[in-house]
Amino acid sequence: MLRTFALAHRLPTTSASITTTTSWKTPIPTLSFLTTSLLPTPSTHHQQQHRNYACQINHPTKIGQLRAKLRTFGQGHIELDISHSPGLALLTLTNPDKHNALTGKMMAELADCVDLLETVTDPKRREKEVREMEEDVRELLKDSGLVLKKGGVAVQKLDLDALKDGLVGVIVTGSQHKSYCAGLDLSAAKTTLLTPQAGSEMSALMVSTLTRFMRLPLISIAAIEKAAIGGGAEMTTFCDHRCITDQAKIQFVQTQMGVVTGWGGASRLLNLVSRSQALRLLGSAEPIRGGEEALKLGFAQAVSPVGKAVEGASEYMQQYVWEKAPAAGQDDDVGARRCVEAVRAMKRIVSFGLDYERIERVSELEKDLFKGLWGGPDNLARVETASAPKKKK
Repeated sequence: MLRTFALAHRLPTTSASITTTTSWKTPIPTLSFLTTSLLPTPSTHHQQQHRNYACQINHPTKIGQLRAKLRTFGQGHIELDISHSPGLALLTLTNPDKHNALTGKMMAELADCVDLLETVTDPKRREKEVREMEEDVRELLKDSGLVLKKGGVAVQKLDLDALKDGLVGVIVTGSQHKSYCAGLDLSAAKTTLLTPQAGSEMSALMVSTLTRFMRLPLISIAAIEKAAIGGGAEMTTFCDHRCITDQAKIQFVQTQMGVVTGWGGASRLLNLVSRSQALRLLGSAEPIRGGEEALKLGFAQAVSPVGKAVEGASEYMQQYVWEKAPAAGQDDDVGARRCVEAVRAMKRIVSFGLDYERIERVSELEKDLFKGLWGGPDNLARVETASAPKKKK
């Protein structure tokens, strides 16, 4: 049975072998616009706070060049089932052979997925004909490996009619009941991404993508089955809620790898737990083990049985879908749905209420510090050790 944390009061907001011969030797244009103001040179501290931070970038501007570059690295893919259940989509990180670690290809597809969700939840979409919407989506996914599903079955194109009942939430999980996400694919890092420039640009794309996801008018929940390590731990923080099993382990191992959080996880964690707890989790790499500890910290809002994280997350999200849910065995049209636009509007209000300026400034600091450490001697040595074949006992 799903266990929830009644006192939760903070509504916050990989690793397959590389087969491509492409490398970072071809220089990517420096993304100077990440830190350059769009306004005249500021003369006051207040004006300096209006820098164009990485997480304020919207697609498909200059960062699209970086997305295209990353798309060539690694295997795995992102799946999006837009009709997982009434009102809910399911986003799956799929790289099971490597515990669902992220590759460059998957990072690009995750950004593609946010593009799609932004398009279908655009408040102005009612003014568009379905045909025009279909063209928009087709253009967005033209070069993407994003796998679309409808009710668990792969489809070639997005059925906009499937959205007629209104999407209000997204469940994010890892594939095949394995790890939620094991962070960055170390084999990809060793061969293509382990330089300060590549690390900085990877960081810029991920911070941008995850912040855009947080700002969607959709309520989100991470369904955490087993381990979420390093960047995977950061990937648990961009959702509004977390449903976790008793066997799950959340661990920010960045200091053990000689780096800091590079995907904005530290700034988001500060909105989920206390400052002292965030410092402990980030600085000492002490893991959160199991659901009860996660509930006590305020990190998670629900606990589900092992193997049932997605089901538990779906059960938790029903409060946003139904005013009166249909009984077991009844058709969905027997129940009474909540007003979709009202739920989305509430998410916009809560999202707007976050101190995004602080989050963005901390994320920018994370990116700068990450660049200074990523690909350095200590980091390289630790990556080599971590990726070495394990000796059999």
